[in-house]
Amino acid sequence: MKFRAKIVDLACLNHFTRVSNMIAKLAKTCTFRISPEKLNFILCDKLANGGVSMWCELDQENFFSEFQMEGVSEENNEIYLELTSENLSRALKTAQNSRALKIKLTNKHFPCLTVSVELQLSSSSSSRVVVHDIPIKVIPRRLWKDLQEPSVPDSDVSICLPALKTMKSVVEKMRNISNHLWLHNHNQGIQRREARTPRTDGDPRGSEQASGSSSFNGRDKDVLNLWA
Repeated sequence: MKFRAKIVDLACLNHFTRVSNMIAKLAKTCTFRISPEKLNFILCDKLANGGVSMWCELDQENFFSEFQMEGVSEENNEIYLELTSENLSRALKTAQNSRALKIKLTNKHFPCLTVSVELQLSSSSSSRVVVHDIPIKVIPRRLWKDLQEPSVPDSDVSICLPALKTMKSVVEKMRNISNHLWLHNHNQGIQRREARTPRTDGDPRGSEQASGSSSFNGRDKDVLNLWA
């Protein structure tokens, strides 16, 4: 197995770092899948036990200026690795405003995902390379069947939401009122959020805001009520 990749574009590097930070907040460990066209972060905790299940897919050509990999065989040209999410997130945080980032699969007495960050020194034109060796576990082929992309049924409704920062600020205030949030999405492009308590109805504490656009795929009703 071989894997080597390089990022030189700062916007791509920052995007990749944000994805890693998100994964680190969701789970302690994750599966890192490498294929010729895509990279995947996979979480397969059991939802019944309060875990998180997620399939995150990145097109490698959108991030890397150089990308080389060889899987376990020609028939199974993929690599599945298990790593600690926080270790990768910490390594990528040092790459902010760096000149280049290199990631490769190495063996330094134990399997590693080596992250090399080329930093530009402000006092001179020279640079410094910071290396992080992240311990990993290579997942055998017999376990790959449990790490495949989940089948998601076709949706009846698709909604373009407002800016996530705006939604977050509203929801964080409303969670002090109730453990549940009611969402009302109108065909006119309005989303209303309600938090209800046993004493009062939710309307006085609701928040109404334009949500961009919404599609109800042929539904006859003007309002669709979602409960979360």
